[in-house]
Amino acid sequence: MLLVLVLGLGSIGMGWLMWPSAAVDVRAAQGTVVQSVLCGPSDAQDLVRVELLDGREVAGRLDGCGHRLGEVLAVEVPDPLPVGALVARLAGTGAPATASNGQRLGAGGVVVAGIAGALLAWRLRRDFSADRRRVVP
Repeated sequence: MLLVLVLGLGSIGMGWLMWPSAAVDVRAAQGTVVQSVLCGPSDAQDLVRVELLDGREVAGRLDGCGHRLGEVLAVEVPDPLPVGALVARLAGTGAPATASNGQRLGAGGVVVAGIAGALLAWRLRRDFSADRRRVVP
């Protein structure tokens, strides 16, 4: 019975670890590069002027570097906009929202498979123990 408990709790724990974290909502926008930075340092980020779809413009950093001055890029910004510094990402480079449904399905599958394996191990152990108790004359 201890084996079933350990395998069952282990599979629930693995499912919990695989469950997707809360995704940040993003909104589409257009970014115009106003300051380009060479891609030497690992934290190099171009400066962009982001035009939101509602007509507002905000300044922010682009999670990328080496673009031409005046280049217009499709970007994604967090929704709602952060109070501090804004970091825009190139559109399509973030984690897709549809992946979380697949992750949830996979996490649920791990839990079901773990519990099924625990029950199978318990059943086989019980049958094996019963066979060992039988004495053939």
